[in-house]
Amino acid sequence: MSGRIWLGVLFLLFGLGFLLHQANIIDLSQLFSNWWPLLLMMIGMVLLISRKHSSASSGLLFLLIGLLFLMNRWFDLNLKAYILPLLFIIIGIVIIFTRIKREKNIHIADDLDTFVLFSGADINSQSQTFQGGTVTTILGGAEIDLRDAQIIDGASIDLTTVLGGVELKVPDDVQVEIYGIPILGGWEDKTRVRRQTEEVPVLKVNCLTILGGVEIRN
Repeated sequence: MSGRIWLGVLFLLFGLGFLLHQANIIDLSQLFSNWWPLLLMMIGMVLLISRKHSSASSGLLFLLIGLLFLMNRWFDLNLKAYILPLLFIIIGIVIIFTRIKREKNIHIADDLDTFVLFSGADINSQSQTFQGGTVTTILGGAEIDLRDAQIIDGASIDLTTVLGGVELKVPDDVQVEIYGIPILGGWEDKTRVRRQTEEVPVLKVNCLTILGGVEIRN
């Protein structure tokens, strides 16, 4: 499942829950107060499932913290005095086993699917027939370099960012056409302006920015 779909499902569930709360069918505040650790665990699971271009550390961190708070809330373990030290221990383990310097990921597939949550991604596409894909960032950032890729005419890529940012680098011999919806966000096209007589491949970029930004350049 792509990051864009995960984001859509999140907004859909929240909207549905809020609607049922307004209709007095459920008590959303009570439900959240009892089960909010599951939200952290769900984030952890999403990070582990979608970690194509990142390590498992952040996903495990959310999963363990959520599990810790859930156990403390629903079982008589009296962990309140130990939660803070355990959190420091978990974070320390994550820091130790997280790579200090992440190398740029080489991508050779024709389609790109990148999901970033509370982290970052640095991807260099070397596809010989790049057709497009999706990039979703939530409270994170992504740098997508397509300058070594051969982009087919009419390729399209969806860029979605929420409280984050995406930097897209395209080859000099590609014309960019941008569409999208800015919601308290925006995008900036810094690519070279071309004459209408030039015959070059067209890359269609569909942007959805929510309190975030997209920059496209050569």
